[in-house]
This record gives sequence, C-alpha cells and structure tokens, in this order.
Amino acid sequence: MKRLTRYIITQTLGPLFATTIALTAIVWMTQTLQRVEILVERGQSAGVFLYVTILLIPSLLAIITPLALFAATLYALNRMQTDSELVVVQAAGGGRWRVAGPLLVIAFFGAMITLWVNLQLMPASYRTMKERVADIRADIATGLLRSGEFSTPVRGVTFYAENVARGGQFSGVLVHDSRDPDGAETIIAESGLFQETPDGPRLTLARGNTQQKDPETGEIRILEFQQFSIDMSRYEKRGGELQLELTERYLSELLNPDMANPWDVENAGRLVAEGHSRLASALYNFAYVLIAVVAIIGGGHSRRGYGRRIVIAVVAAITMRVLGVIAQSAASETAFLNPMQYAVPLIVILWCLAVLGPTPAQGLRLGRSTPVAGASA
Repeated sequence: MKRLTRYIITQTLGPLFATTIALTAIVWMTQTLQRVEILVERGQSAGVFLYVTILLIPSLLAIITPLALFAATLYALNRMQTDSELVVVQAAGGGRWRVAGPLLVIAFFGAMITLWVNLQLMPASYRTMKERVADIRADIATGLLRSGEFSTPVRGVTFYAENVARGGQFSGVLVHDSRDPDGAETIIAESGLFQETPDGPRLTLARGNTQQKDPETGEIRILEFQQFSIDMSRYEKRGGELQLELTERYLSELLNPDMANPWDVENAGRLVAEGHSRLASALYNFAYVLIAVVAIIGGGHSRRGYGRRIVIAVVAAITMRVLGVIAQSAASETAFLNPMQYAVPLIVILWCLAVLGPTPAQGLRLGRSTPVAGASA
C-alpha cells in the first residue's frame, strides 16, 4: 500500500505543477498590463518592469493553489478510474480512504503553502512592490524629460527637452512653473545635465535665460545665465509615508487595526474580515480536494464516464468559493459574521467526509468497509 500512496501522489503532482504554472502565467500576464505605465511612461528598463511584476506572483499563488489542487485531483482520479486502476486498488483490499488519504496529504501541504503565502510572503512582496513603484513614479530623471515631449510631474509644472541622451544629458530644455500665479517662471536653456547629488537631484542648465513676471509692475524680467542649477526635489510627488492597504498588511495588523490611523478606523471591518479570510483560505485546499474525490469515487460506477459528475463538482466548487466571497463581504460590514468565512469550507468538508463514509478504522469497528466506486463493475 505504500507503493499505492506514492503512485497516487506522483499521478497528482504532475498535473498539479502543470496547472499551477499555466494558471499563474495566464493571470500574471493579465496583471502585468496594469503596470505597463512603468515601462512605457516612466522609461524603466525591462528588467525593472519584470522585477516589479514578479512581486505579484505570491498573491496569485494564494488563489491558484487550491484551484490547481482541485483540477489535478479531478484529472488524476478520472484517469485512474477510466483505466480501471481503482478496481485493482479494491481487489488489493483498498477502500475509498486508501485513495483519498494521499490526496489529503497533498491538500495539507497546499494548505500550509497557502497560509505561508497569505500571512508572510504576499504582504512582504506587496510592500516591496508599492515602495518600488512609488520610487519610480517619484524619480525625476526617468519621469520628467523625454525627447520631444511635454511632461507634467506635478500640477502647474511643465518640462520639455528637445533631445534626451544617456547619462542625464538634455538639449533644448524648457521649464515652466506656474504654481504661483503671481510669480510664474519660465526657464529656457541650450543644454542641461541631470545629477544625483548628496543634497538631492539637481538639473544644471547651461546658456539660457529665466523669464519671470514682476507681480508689482506686470513686466517680464529676463535674466540670462551661463549656468543655472535647479533643485529637482521640489518637483517630486512624494506625499509622506505610504498608506498600507489590505494586501500589504500582516495578520496582526489586520486583526488589530490601528485606531489612531483614520484609514484604519474607516476600514476596520474590512481589515478584520481580510484577516479571517486569509486564515480560512487554508480550508479551501481540503474542501476542493474532497469535492473532486467525492465526484469520482463517492458514487457508483458509471460506464458512460464521469463527465456529468465533473461538471457538478466544478459548479459546486465555484458555488462554494462565491459563498466564501459573500461571507467575507458580509463580515466586513458585520463583525460577528466572520465565523461564516470558516463555516463555508468546513460545511463542504464535513459533507464530503459523510459521503465517503467511515475511515478504515471506523469501518472495522462498525463491521463494514467503504469500497472504491466502480470496484464491483
């Protein structure tokens, strides 16, 4: 029977890895489209874009792992049933639990992975991504000047460069700052050089002039210069400490909102509901696997195949997940409904266990066994 356990696990792990990789790749590619701005509008390299988007993968794994387990279990059991391998299991003295046991072991590891991703890896990766994206959007060198384009880093400030070369070198530079209506200023220069200095980012302009309206007389004052330095940090869009949202919080921060933070006060219900949702997500690994097991070996043998049962199992799995989302939404408004997030998968698990019948030890005490579906065919 140890060989049987290894065989079932081997037959399931192959489809599990393939499904996980395929689903992750598909969802990841759709999510990366939301961050194309980093590559297109901010002038970042493909390496930076890839790094930022890879940080999305942990959050995808938390959703995809239970679904991949469900699909892999259905595939493996359906193939074993079609090839009459489950009949051989029954002939060797194995019942339903001999088949379900190895699959529940895989579900256990899937649950541990889901918890680790939800409680540690996902918030850590999302925080890193948020900080990196904030740095990119606040980066004057990559966000302000592009050849032949006007850019507006902040309201009232316009930058233009006729040509942008490597190393932060510009030619034909124009800077217009109208944030102060009474003191609007325009700077024109033949060339410029952007540099990061100990005092912050600076743009050094050469051979140009500044034009500023005198607020008292209304006349335009023109001052020519050979070299002029601008402190670019005043054009950065940083707005203080970043606000951590739901996906960027650790479990302790979700279950214990900071009542001194106005955002936490306003979203306290959502934060607590998200915390319970992450804990309850581990149970879905067992629920999905048991739904697939019941669909294939929980009933009598069918010579016409198991297509109908598989469809029913898919509908049941989708319904369960939708109910879980509804429970989380309701709990975010009413705190005492949070136990419902655990109840949804637990009810499905208990129902599936009842359908499968007693475990081998219980069966011996009761004087009966639970044969694999189709073994008598």
